[in-house]
Amino acid sequence: MSLRIMIALAIAAIAPVAAADTLSRALDTIGVYGEVAATPSSASVSDPYGSISANGGNTNGGVGITMTGVNQELWYTHLSADYAFGSPINGGTISGTLNNVGTAPASGSAHVSGHSMAFNARIGKLFGIGEDAAVGPYLAYQYADFKMGLDGITAGYRNNAVGGGVFGALALSSRLSMTGHLGYLAGVSASASATDYYGSYSAHNPPSSGVLQIGAKADYRFDSDWSVFGGIDYDRYSASYSYTPYALNASATINDIRGIVGMAYHF
Repeated sequence: MSLRIMIALAIAAIAPVAAADTLSRALDTIGVYGEVAATPSSASVSDPYGSISANGGNTNGGVGITMTGVNQELWYTHLSADYAFGSPINGGTISGTLNNVGTAPASGSAHVSGHSMAFNARIGKLFGIGEDAAVGPYLAYQYADFKMGLDGITAGYRNNAVGGGVFGALALSSRLSMTGHLGYLAGVSASASATDYYGSYSAHNPPSSGVLQIGAKADYRFDSDWSVFGGIDYDRYSASYSYTPYALNASATINDIRGIVGMAYHF
């Protein structure tokens, strides 16, 4: 075996380990962050007698925690949870007529209270591109919870979704790294409930929501163990519902856009 072939084989064997070490130093983190969440959203309901729609967004503050790790074989794991202090639909308009029980046309402003939160889990396999970059597929799960309240009436929606996507990481230097993900999760189950002045109610077989996820983050390491990071995450929820006995149709779209800034510990 020639010296050139031996050198080539040695480089091929060492490169994945070097990539794993470089990315592990950049990605093995646990962090906390603050967020600003914007939710331009809409909802509509119709029956044979008319329709009603609500649209508008809300901008809220929030907090979150995140943990990411990569091992020597470039298996990647990620856990995160975030909570926004406010309803996803607020300050928009309500319009239309839903008059099947003789009520007056509905119009006005949708000033509501509530919250939105989500838990995300991902696991995947990265493939090194040189010593400083990697990309690969992942499987994902998300649990999301939304709550809205208006004049003593509250409504809650909880969604479970599974799917997958692609994750990429790039170490630009020993201090600066960037990551990004793109994925889609299909809704597998959901629950919905409402409370008014007369009691509590649960929806029968509410629709689960599919979730489109896009995100990017930059991390700057100012110390051997600590870094600051910032990024943006976008989750788009969409669901529709039809109840044949009453010819009732409903749909909702929630665009959850979060800007995050935080600090992380490298383990």
